[in-house]
Amino acid sequence: MSDIKAWSMAVCMAALGCAAIRLLAPKAGSGKWFPLITSSFFLCTLILPALRLFTLPSLDVALLPEAVVSELLTERVQAQLHEQVEGAVTALVEEILRERGITAKKVGVITDTSEDGGIYMKQVTVRVDTQGAAQATVLREVLEAQLQTTVVIETE
Repeated sequence: MSDIKAWSMAVCMAALGCAAIRLLAPKAGSGKWFPLITSSFFLCTLILPALRLFTLPSLDVALLPEAVVSELLTERVQAQLHEQVEGAVTALVEEILRERGITAKKVGVITDTSEDGGIYMKQVTVRVDTQGAAQATVLREVLEAQLQTTVVIETE
């Protein structure tokens, strides 16, 4: 019953809003489109509860086979681990650059998963402005020593 009250209240509010917009809209120029727009909005307000009846039910993970659930969980955990590694490496690179008075425009980390499931970094790309260009070689060596991976320094 409360759903019907909420729907009828929404329809009444939509009707009042549409009427106010049509009264305030100009009669010439782009104002000719306002009746079409307001009637479309009002029609959507009327139809919305019916559309909720025909929506697909939400997927219940408990109904899926165990192998599928395990695979989905593994993929999600791997994605989160990749994000965590990339975030930690980005924070470390920004800290090293901050110690040298350089700000990074962008830090990109390319990670991959080994056959045994471990995550490793393939490459770290650091984009710095022209003030850091003079120190690019030193920065690359310092970052490669800290991160134990290939570091590419790009300048703008």
